Amino acid sequence: MTRNFVLKVSIYCYHRLSDLRFLTGLASFYEVCSIGAVPNVGIASAAFGHYYTWWFSGLASAAVGSMWNYAVSSIFTWGRR
Repeated sequence: MTRNFVLKVSIYCYHRLSDLRFLTGLASFYEVCSIGAVPNVGIASAAFGHYYTWWFSGLASAAVGSMWNYAVSSIFTWGRR
């Protein structure tokens, strides 16, 4: 999570955060991604229980996790509404 956050901050100049804003943004990013882990594991468990294939479970949970992280972090971490 840290690498993803730092890369995003360093690549996109409109996301540049300094000092305290960097730390609060990082904490917000950690929180958003950690909360997103709960439905991610739930989707993986449900998909594995229903279809009995590990690769489908992984793809389904990765898709849900990616959508969650993008949507929620763009609102709460990066402030785009």
